[in-house]
Amino acid sequence: MKNYILPLLIFSCTLLYPNILVKNVVSPITIDQIQNPRDRKLSPQEEKQRGIDLLANEIIANIDGIDLRKMARSAIFETSYGFRWKMVNLHTGKKIIIKVNKDFKLISARTGDNSKIIIP
Repeated sequence: MKNYILPLLIFSCTLLYPNILVKNVVSPITIDQIQNPRDRKLSPQEEKQRGIDLLANEIIANIDGIDLRKMARSAIFETSYGFRWKMVNLHTGKKIIIKVNKDFKLISARTGDNSKIIIP
């Protein structure tokens, strides 16, 4: 009787928990559909075509206390109100979130802890 307990246990487990075949379905979801529809990442070519990269550098240069040589900029995102991007100081690790409207007027410049750097 002891010899039949292990095979009986394995057989009962297979009946209680049947294998479910999972088919790998490749869905035609693109990156644009995954991202929030209000925030769309601009490609580097699109930034250059629209001149947004130059406008972003002008905005940053006008903010006192920010040295562009020590800062790295993230990709620019197009939002419902305008554009936004992040800047990171490579030496200190301090983050700055810049938001501008569609006409590239500064809306806000905030640090990573949500405190304002400059009030427009």
